Amino acid sequence: MIVKLFEYLQEKEIDVYFVGQHKGECKKPYVVLKDDGTNSLNGKTGTSLIDVLFFIPENKFTRCESYKNDVKRLIKQFGKLRYTGVETGIVVDDQKEALTFSILYESYKRLI
Repeated sequence: MIVKLFEYLQEKEIDVYFVGQHKGECKKPYVVLKDDGTNSLNGKTGTSLIDVLFFIPENKFTRCESYKNDVKRLIKQFGKLRYTGVETGIVVDDQKEALTFSILYESYKRLI
C-alpha cells in the first residue's frame, strides 16, 4: 500500500520520498513515507501503519498547516487509508534545517 500511496502522491505533484532517500537540507516542503509495521489481534487480519512525515523549511512556519491540509485532502481522496487521528506536534530537525511533524494512517489487510 505504501508504494501505491507514493505513486499517487507523485502523480499529484507532491514532493515525496521513502525513508532514507532525501539528502541535504530542506529547501521546499516534502513528505517522507515510513512503514510503521503491522498490528493484528488474531494473526489473520490486521492493520498496516503508514507514518507520513512532513518537512517544511525552518523559516516557513506559516506554511505548515496549509501543506498538511493539502496532503491530508489528497490522502482522503486516495481512499485506501484510514486516518487514525494521531498527529505529532511540530519539532525542529536541525540536520535538515526543517520543521517536522507527522500523521499516522492505517490500512486493513489479510495476513494469511
